[in-house]
Amino acid sequence: MQIKMQRHMPALNIEKLANAFVPNADPSPLVAGAALNAVNRYGKKHGGLWVGGKVTATPDGLRFAPNRLNRAFHEGLDSTNISLSSIRAVTREFGWVTGIVVVRHAEGEFRFRCFGAKQVATTLGAYVAGL
Repeated sequence: MQIKMQRHMPALNIEKLANAFVPNADPSPLVAGAALNAVNRYGKKHGGLWVGGKVTATPDGLRFAPNRLNRAFHEGLDSTNISLSSIRAVTREFGWVTGIVVVRHAEGEFRFRCFGAKQVATTLGAYVAGL
């Protein structure tokens, strides 16, 4: 008879106000004039826009939900949902004021910046590695 020991996983419950990098973010008609020109230049130069909202990581997955203001100022902005089983790597990159968490997954890459990015990347990476 063989007994299999299961390792107990600590609960994953991360909730952070964050800015996510959205490659296909388009300004809504509410953005006009000089602001529209600046947003378009930034998006073209960097390949997308940083969008404010909330990042949540639980055993159910990683989710980014844009806040109400950003939903108003961007066209077709949807939430991002990534299953933890599809995550390949979690790293942290330097960012001015807030660090950047880079999540590489089966369908590409998801980036977000928040305060405490180093701890978020460490916690999420360790949890995913234990799956």
